[in-house]
Amino acid sequence: MERKITIEEEDIYQEDYQMRMLCENRIEGLLAVRGRGADGKSYYDYDVSGKISMKAMYEKSELNGEDICSFLERLLLVIEETRKHLLDIHRIIVNPEYIYYEAGKYYFCYYPPGRDNLWTSFHTLTEYFVKRADYKDPDCVQMIFLLHKETMEENYSLEKLAKQCLRQKKGNEEENMPCLSEYDREEHDWIAEQEMGGCIMEETENLWTPVKRFLRRHKRPKWGDWDGLYIEEEEL
Repeated sequence: MERKITIEEEDIYQEDYQMRMLCENRIEGLLAVRGRGADGKSYYDYDVSGKISMKAMYEKSELNGEDICSFLERLLLVIEETRKHLLDIHRIIVNPEYIYYEAGKYYFCYYPPGRDNLWTSFHTLTEYFVKRADYKDPDCVQMIFLLHKETMEENYSLEKLAKQCLRQKKGNEEENMPCLSEYDREEHDWIAEQEMGGCIMEETENLWTPVKRFLRRHKRPKWGDWDGLYIEEEEL
């Protein structure tokens, strides 16, 4: 059984070099996509057979350090492969609803009409990480803190930042102890706030009070509306 998601665009569909490149090449880490036009609109169909979205995966579970590392490694690969095929990396969607997972690997939608900036979208994704993090995992807390903090800066390098997080995780494993960076004091306070909140939360009903406070201090625009999304299942 084939399963797909479809993104609808109001403009008339036009086959461009991006779609030709995507259709003629199997690009590692990108979901297979087909474009079509109907009734003056454009439709982009992505094959998600056998896969689950990141949003669905973590609705009732938490992200740990290994999850973050796996995601960052895959994103770095996709960015590299996208560039190799002369495609615009800013057309990669990093919204949990459009990131899919199967057999230990993440897959991304490449959306030719996309207008978002990858750096801005990735910062918004780090806010999702903050909400879904396992605060009992020190590596997870360190990486998410670093990702969220650094992506608030203008003109940051996503690739350098991702590699820094991966090096930090590897260093922690080798030393079997936290590898504190130049953010020692601030990071310690941030982690302590989560742990303190965890103690208080045993006596309250709101498990995520300290995290919500953190997000409010760094409030960013919400994800865009994707009214054109729907899922279809077809018999092969």
